[in-house]
Amino acid sequence: MSAGILPASAEAAPLTDSLSGLYGHAFERAGDGDLRRWLLARLQMTADPHAKRYWQLLATINGWPASPTLAPVYTWFTTILCGASAAAATT
Repeated sequence: MSAGILPASAEAAPLTDSLSGLYGHAFERAGDGDLRRWLLARLQMTADPHAKRYWQLLATINGWPASPTLAPVYTWFTTILCGASAAAATT
């Protein structure tokens, strides 16, 4: 994202593969043929503005520093995964 790579660009594909692989490994879903659909559902849930507000309030209540939002990153990654899912559905 900070490098200016657009989700629809050819440069995004290797990043998507790498990020998907890292998520698959972290959540013990490596090799799962349904990983991208699972990941897309998880990212869409995380992008819920209520979840963002929940974490803000939790930080306030516990005296934690506010966390930077990852919403732009989730939106970028979700856009790529949606495009990949749509392409897979048409082939």
